[in-house]
Parts: sequence; structure tokens; C-alpha cells
Amino acid sequence: MQSKIDHARILNAYLSRITAAQLEHILYAERRWVETSLNQGQVAQLNAQAQFYATVANAVNSIFTHDLINVECVISEELAA
Repeated sequence: MQSKIDHARILNAYLSRITAAQLEHILYAERRWVETSLNQGQVAQLNAQAQFYATVANAVNSIFTHDLINVECVISEELAA
């Protein structure tokens, strides 16, 4: 069963509202998480995963309230579809 929600539209709403520097930090944290998952123990993996989440949360938390309202509108529209 295929979802009616356009997840790409939701992701686009977020990505359109974060800076290139924030996106670079997210990509760096993701690469670090993958590298850690392949080469280190479970504790290091969990720490890298937590750092990735913190990096994403930091980027989202820095989005202006007005822009977050727009993102929420996109999400609401998709959930109603």
C-alpha cells in the first residue's frame, strides 16, 4: 500500500528553511555515525547516533517560528490528503 503523504514535500519544507552550513553539519554527523557504526563499538555508535540527532535538532530548533508554521502547514496539508 502506498502512502498518500508526500514525504518529499515535507522534507523539502524543512530543507528549504535550514542553512547550507547546518546541512553540512548534519551530513558530517551522519557520515561520522556511519563510520562509527562500521568501525567502533556499540557505545561509540550510540554516542554518534545521539550526536546526529542533536545536530538535526539544533538545525530544526533554529528555524524561525514563522517558517516552522509554514512547515506545519505543509505537514497538515499532507496529513489531510
